[in-house]
Amino acid sequence: MYHQFCKNMSFRQRIWVLLLSVIILQIFIIGGIFHLSISNTLNHQIGTRAIVQAREIASDPQLIQAIENKNTTKLRKQIEKLQKISDADFIVVGDINGIRLTHPIKAKIGYPMKGDDNKRAIMNGEYYFSTQKGSLGLSIRGKAPIFSASGKIIGVISIGYLLDKISDWLLIYSYPFFFSLLLMLMITSIGAWFFTRHMKNQMYGMEPKEIALSHQVQKSVFEAVYEGIIAVNYKGIVLSVNRRALNILGISHISGYLIGRAAAEFITPDNFFMGITPSGEIDNIEKQNEIITCNGETLIATRVKILDGNKNAGWVVSFRPRNDLNTLTSQLTQIRLQTDSLRILSHEYANKLSTISGLIQIGENEKALRTIRQETETHQKLIDFISQTFNSKTIVGLLLGKYSRAKELGLNLVFDPCCQLKKKPVNLSVDELAAIIGNLLDNAYETTLKNSNSNKIILILLTDASYELVIEVSDNGTGISSDVADSLFAKGVSSKTQPGHGVGLYLVHSFVTRAHGTILVDEADPQGTIFSLFIPNKSIDNGNF
Repeated sequence: MYHQFCKNMSFRQRIWVLLLSVIILQIFIIGGIFHLSISNTLNHQIGTRAIVQAREIASDPQLIQAIENKNTTKLRKQIEKLQKISDADFIVVGDINGIRLTHPIKAKIGYPMKGDDNKRAIMNGEYYFSTQKGSLGLSIRGKAPIFSASGKIIGVISIGYLLDKISDWLLIYSYPFFFSLLLMLMITSIGAWFFTRHMKNQMYGMEPKEIALSHQVQKSVFEAVYEGIIAVNYKGIVLSVNRRALNILGISHISGYLIGRAAAEFITPDNFFMGITPSGEIDNIEKQNEIITCNGETLIATRVKILDGNKNAGWVVSFRPRNDLNTLTSQLTQIRLQTDSLRILSHEYANKLSTISGLIQIGENEKALRTIRQETETHQKLIDFISQTFNSKTIVGLLLGKYSRAKELGLNLVFDPCCQLKKKPVNLSVDELAAIIGNLLDNAYETTLKNSNSNKIILILLTDASYELVIEVSDNGTGISSDVADSLFAKGVSSKTQPGHGVGLYLVHSFVTRAHGTILVDEADPQGTIFSLFIPNKSIDNGNF
């Protein structure tokens, strides 16, 4: 019916009619509730007034004496006097049997009181009011027992207000209210008209059909984007999502099902989408190309604010699988490590071959042989120790290269006797573990070389003997300066001034956090820094990897 009535109206007119209809309905409801409420209140107040007057009159000694002496003439004169000064419509006095002793109509005196509501006063001595129909009509009547001097009930008094009179009072009290409702209706009608005008301007003068078409175009563009996109408000409620996001996160519902629901129902963990750090702190900073883990998938994500004026109203998060970017980064890291190792080994052995060549040229063949044997035995012992201790070829190659690099720099990389790596990491890939160790050792080498009083020793502990994978690297460097201590793991933060630094510890922190691990940073004795990493590692797979 509404659509038939409004089909030829513009959007602005339809909204005005709708708002006006709603306010009229509300006014009727409010008016009805007000009328009922004030009616009940007025009835209760009048009933209470009737009880108070009845109790006052019932306690009058002259009235009590007149009833005890059966002096009806005196009783009637006294009641007529009280009737003149009271606003009640009637005052009736009855005896112990409910027979009228006084009444506004003299012809009704001597007859039983009507309404059958005297028993509680006569039998139980109660004070109360009731709504009953008496000889004068429907009324609210206050009842009070009359007690003799000895405390015996000798009669009952009834003071009443006719409902017709109460209705007149109610109408008088309601006039201002209903006038206010009418005024409110007029003001609302004018306000609704200006509101619809404002809405039309906010929609750039477009009709709903035009807006719907524009929305469909935007939706199509949204779906055409290669990356997954999810928009949430500041409460974490999903505002929009494309199919690519559902596919990446493995969500089986359609996009419309998610809209209006909490992102936490479908995304675990949802910290990045809520602007919260893994530790639970508020993070209102936009992010680019962050490594996150959601629904078991490792993603590269970018987070942008939804601004409502100057206020942050939510986030738009775009993301894609880590695949290409992370794989390329890992491969470049490993290539760099292998290149460094080959360069170090080449440089080291070139020096040793030069020494051996010189010994042979001067005829010191025995010394040349001893040097070859010593170098072979030392290098083989190192290879045997690392190969037997760490059951990963990637980690073995990395540590051999880092050991040789330390020697080239004049440093001594010392392995803790408790080192062992027998199990495959659960929450890390081997490449990620190699990147963590490599970056920690590179950082330790650089800071140790800066300390002119350093003992040149770097200690490393790598063990999976317990339910955690423990990595600890201790250097004898310059320590951590106060200006970078609070933001040590942030991207781009570094104690080095050259561009391109500040990524190593950031990657370490990203990998460890994504693996639900913990990083502790302490001061070493007498100088330097200890990085301690604890990563959950509950795998029971003890095979090679």
